[in-house]
Amino acid sequence: MKDLEMKIFDQTWNYKNRDKIIKKLQETSFDILIIGAGITGAGVAREAAMRGLKVACIDMQDFAAGTSSRSSKLGHGGIRYIAHGDLDLVKEALQERNWMRAHIPHLIRPIPFLFVHLEGGKYKRRDIKGATKVYDFLSDKDSEFTNFKKSRVLSTEEIFEIEPEYIKEGNLGGAVYYDTNLDDARLTLEIIKEAVVRGAVAVNYCKANGYLKDNGIILGVKCTDLENNIDFEIKTRLVVNATGVWTDQLIDIYPNEIPSPLIRPTKGVHLQYRRKNIKNQNAAIVFSKKDDRAFFVLPRNKEFTIIGTTDTDFKEDLANPYCKKEDADYLIESTRFYFPNAQLGYENILSTYAGIRPLVMQKGKTESEVSRKHIIFFSDDGLLTITGGKLTEWRAMAEDVFEHIINKNLFPSSAKEKHFSKQPFIIGLDKKEWDNIFKNMKLDLESDIIDHLYQQYGKGAIKILELIKEDSSLANKIIEENNFIKAEVVYTLRYELTPHVIDVFCRRTEMSLWIHHKKAFEAASKVAELMAKEYSWDENKKNQEIEVYMNYIKKTVSFIT
Repeated sequence: MKDLEMKIFDQTWNYKNRDKIIKKLQETSFDILIIGAGITGAGVAREAAMRGLKVACIDMQDFAAGTSSRSSKLGHGGIRYIAHGDLDLVKEALQERNWMRAHIPHLIRPIPFLFVHLEGGKYKRRDIKGATKVYDFLSDKDSEFTNFKKSRVLSTEEIFEIEPEYIKEGNLGGAVYYDTNLDDARLTLEIIKEAVVRGAVAVNYCKANGYLKDNGIILGVKCTDLENNIDFEIKTRLVVNATGVWTDQLIDIYPNEIPSPLIRPTKGVHLQYRRKNIKNQNAAIVFSKKDDRAFFVLPRNKEFTIIGTTDTDFKEDLANPYCKKEDADYLIESTRFYFPNAQLGYENILSTYAGIRPLVMQKGKTESEVSRKHIIFFSDDGLLTITGGKLTEWRAMAEDVFEHIINKNLFPSSAKEKHFSKQPFIIGLDKKEWDNIFKNMKLDLESDIIDHLYQQYGKGAIKILELIKEDSSLANKIIEENNFIKAEVVYTLRYELTPHVIDVFCRRTEMSLWIHHKKAFEAASKVAELMAKEYSWDENKKNQEIEVYMNYIKKTVSFIT
């Protein structure tokens, strides 16, 4: 593990070395090439690299730029799927959640969820009690890793004690259970880095345009390096299509049992507020007053709350979904019912984001009824496709990919025992260990910044402290009212493949969510200045980068401004 830790901090996987990475893609004959570097593709890359294979992973956007940076930021089993009878799905997701919490404790953080019976509501108190008990049981049954705390049934009075602002009229009690929240993009990036230190070659902004075929069998991929507008080819024995909502665009031949098109894209929108505007103390499952579908009110650290998500069919540009007025109103209307004193005006919205789910087609199902199970299949030209599934199940999905690979008698030497890849994360760091490290560094930082660095970066936070030791100005905040500092930006530039300002804000950090949209230009200017110094950008390039990010921000809040 120590050798791998040294590799993860050797500064070879960064933007300055991107041309060398592209050259390696051109010159190497790989065992597996994964198209798509969201959490599914990242998981397959990690699994393959851990099994000793030569691995490549490419994405036409940034890592996690699609669905994997636009989720509800939860590691969870999905308690509502119990009502749908998807017990195997829930059990597997819960046990994957438990493993992550044990091995990436800084990033996978437990939070309590309220599930309340309101008079006339969809779920009665006995239903809620039963569901939370089943949830606990599925979490821990036959599992090496268990949930840190069990659910408990609450009376009406107990609901008000722990959530004073929750609606009182018709409140008949309920339960509290425990799941976890996370930074989905940061998790995806750390998974990719797990693959890279084991020899995988991963690059962003590299688009697959078509396949190299011999006698109808895929032997490689035709690509374009979008950063330099250069076409090249990658040779490989197996191509894995892990492109999520773009899955259908990569399939030339559909097996008979697979519907065409396969993917049903649905849009999920989230709104971000300061916690003081919602006044929630816990996470809560709430139900839309419009169509009775479930969504969440979710605390994020001490200061913030995310509300979401919606679930509507989507037929527009898959790469650029945005929150619209009707999406925001849908969430605001119901949240105001459950938290009557919440200050939910547009003027209090910090940010919004929207993502597209790659749901697998199921006839006769509404958006919310479509199963979140994944699907894996080979096409006749040798393409292996994986799509659908839940973010929390990324490792289990990757393991399933290898069951299909081994069953096809491909790479037989890569066969491993079940749950082989449930290993500790290189970046994982225990809180007590972090506290001791920080104490010995003798740095004067605000406690909220110290907590923020630990929670986001684990062992990477140690490198951030070392940067501050070298240059104390890097301890300065990007925006005074937030906890993001210059040193963490420099960290992402030196230790992660980060070409653009928008990558820093939307994927390397959560600044795009937590910094008020009216402060976006000030923040982008400071980050662009750091990147210009690191990458030797001229004034024109720096301004272009700021403009791209500001155009994105303006679209996320167009219904406000």
